[in-house]
Amino acid sequence: MDSELERKLHRIRSFSQVLRRICQGALLVMFLLLLACIAGICIGRGGIIRAFDISIPLSSLGGYQRILMAVVAVLAIAVPIKGLYHLERLFRNYTEGKIFTVASAGEIRQLGITALLWAAANLIWIAAAVVLTERRLPHSFYFRMDSIAIGVTVIVISWLMEMAAAMREENELTI
Repeated sequence: MDSELERKLHRIRSFSQVLRRICQGALLVMFLLLLACIAGICIGRGGIIRAFDISIPLSSLGGYQRILMAVVAVLAIAVPIKGLYHLERLFRNYTEGKIFTVASAGEIRQLGITALLWAAANLIWIAAAVVLTERRLPHSFYFRMDSIAIGVTVIVISWLMEMAAAMREENELTI
């Protein structure tokens, strides 16, 4: 490998290490947010929980409803945690110099799946809001289709990357 490519690979590895640490810190923050959210929903007296442009007053929820809301909130917060987890793994691969590999393409695919899960979390939140508040919410909700389009696009790109990486690995084995 020539010196210019070695410098570029070193920069990729260094930058990926920084981004990996940022993802690890964000994972910790999201986990703490998850715990605070659960505690706030289960034992909070007042307040409002807001996600996906829908606000739900906690004072209107009974014990069973609060537990159900906590489960829905955990599902909603788990989606970005999943995304950060796969980003951290992708940057770990890059730090190790494994850039165009089947494993890295798999992590990118998981990011596409995470985008699709974000759309599902939005729908679940809307359903929970309607059920738990007994229709005391506005009659219209805003559902964004962008995460579906992004998720499908990323999954297709990851599939192409995986095929290219597999072809490259096969060519490396050919004498």
